[in-house]
Amino acid sequence: MSERSNQVFGGVFLIGLAILFIIPNFWWPGIMFVIGAAILARTYADGKDWKHPDARGGLVVIAIGLIFGLDLFSFLTGSLVPVLLILVGAYLLFGDRLGLRGSDDEKPKV
Repeated sequence: MSERSNQVFGGVFLIGLAILFIIPNFWWPGIMFVIGAAILARTYADGKDWKHPDARGGLVVIAIGLIFGLDLFSFLTGSLVPVLLILVGAYLLFGDRLGLRGSDDEKPKV
């Protein structure tokens, strides 16, 4: 990661925060879009495209923002949503160790 890509991350993040201050009542899930956009901007500043594994985190954060922004879990009640988030998080952390998804060693290097 270069110093320039960190500057791009910080700039996009601060501009996104400013937009959130301007738009009332959009902190959640707006902060998810800001974080995801900043991660993707840093990935692009490093010369990588959205298909690169480094962009995966930004895309996941934006997807979470979309899910909650579109209220796709409105049919679920109680504590099922946190359980689902924990399961998805555990999959992202440990799925490759359990053989549930391919490891980065199997993927071609860009």
